Amino acid sequence: MTSRDVRSVGEMLFDVDYLARQLLMDVDGDDAGTLLRSWPTMVAAAEDLWASLPGRRPGVDERDRPITSLAAQTATIETSLDGRGAWPGQGPTNPRIDQMTQTLINAAALVRRCGAEIPHEQPDAHRDLEAARTRIMHGLYLTAHAVNVALHDHGRDRVNDARSSGRRIHLAHHHSPYAIAPTGAWIDRMSACENTARSYLTDRFAQALAGEATRPVDDPGRLAQALANWDIQTHRALARDLEPSNILLITRTQGLIAGASMVLVDAATTAGVLERSDRLVPAIAEAGRSWSNLASRWGDLAPPGARLQEPLAHAAAEVRAAYRQITHDKTTLASPEVIAGRPGLPQAVGATLRAIEAGSELAVVVAEKADAPDLIGPARALSRRAHNDVEAGLATSPVEGDVVWVSPADILAKRLVPLPPPVAETLRAASDATIDAASTASSVASLHEVERVHASTTSDAKQPPAGPRPEAPQFEPVRLSAGPRR
Repeated sequence: MTSRDVRSVGEMLFDVDYLARQLLMDVDGDDAGTLLRSWPTMVAAAEDLWASLPGRRPGVDERDRPITSLAAQTATIETSLDGRGAWPGQGPTNPRIDQMTQTLINAAALVRRCGAEIPHEQPDAHRDLEAARTRIMHGLYLTAHAVNVALHDHGRDRVNDARSSGRRIHLAHHHSPYAIAPTGAWIDRMSACENTARSYLTDRFAQALAGEATRPVDDPGRLAQALANWDIQTHRALARDLEPSNILLITRTQGLIAGASMVLVDAATTAGVLERSDRLVPAIAEAGRSWSNLASRWGDLAPPGARLQEPLAHAAAEVRAAYRQITHDKTTLASPEVIAGRPGLPQAVGATLRAIEAGSELAVVVAEKADAPDLIGPARALSRRAHNDVEAGLATSPVEGDVVWVSPADILAKRLVPLPPPVAETLRAASDATIDAASTASSVASLHEVERVHASTTSDAKQPPAGPRPEAPQFEPVRLSAGPRR
């Protein structure tokens, strides 16, 4: 196994886009300070990558004005952050944005190393470079919007805290009724950055990405190697006292593996690599839903600023890139017929089904982490989860009626607190449900292969050997290890 990043620049930029979308779905008010502190370094990395792209004309290039304007706006934000003693002040940065920043830095280094080989004057290369600029700006746009959402949520939390304690608070009259000082000023400045990025993307995004170059499948074993490395890194990480943010990454990636596996199984049945089954895809889908539900619960335990283990994050990024190379056609999911015609499909299907089989054991290991007695998480997120689970009937209702599960003082101070009983109960229940769903998917995947091999053997015994029909798909059958059932 190697830790070398084998992704192309396009794959790195797509991953920045993916991480920004995930960030936008996950942010809340407690993330606002860390996001704001991380924003200038991300813009600086994006500007550097933009400048490293080949084909720039001498002097002032009209294509560079948007990123130059965005960088100038962000420079004033960085200056204010450095010289400001009030909120958010000095403190940790956001690991999600830091990961995107490092990816942009790695992409810039790759462009500088290999950019001279790009014939940028040719139409295809020119369109691909325009798609790269669009990807960069779209990642910045999504991230700026995520910062704005977190700022709005931060203001709302402060307003709600003040109202619950009977304090009066001055409300602003622009952008949001919760844009209280000093949040309102930061919303103004981040909105300017967001609008700059949006103006560049308007009437451009879909057209520009249509010209994006696709990386050919030149290594049929890439997905198998990526999944094998992911299995190693997850077990190494889980063998230690792991932060919830890393367990969140593990569970979320397992959900992604399940979703991509359904796509590959569909394509494999179209190509004749696998026998069609009414049980396989539903079992994998249920496992994916269980992993995603478990991920959302571990996400409540991850405090703002929590770091990701670099080998684990790198392995997850390579899994995403390896799947996308097979399952996607530029910006959209490829049809089963297109995927069926790509080289390496039998190897990919075998690798992804082995990952589904291994998921049952991984679910048990992750469930052990939910039993740790010292689990803690952000007070506000755990308070919301506890009340929501009780109201939804997912956790046992207290006999004494309505209970304040987390102290308002802990919420106001943004402390890390032990898991309230309803959160601990539903986390264990979600872990058990994931074990059951992953075990079922593992068994069905293994059984499906046994039945397919048995049917093939029976057919061969009844009929004399014959060469393949001209119209038959020319694929080798997928052979899985016949390990013990889980």
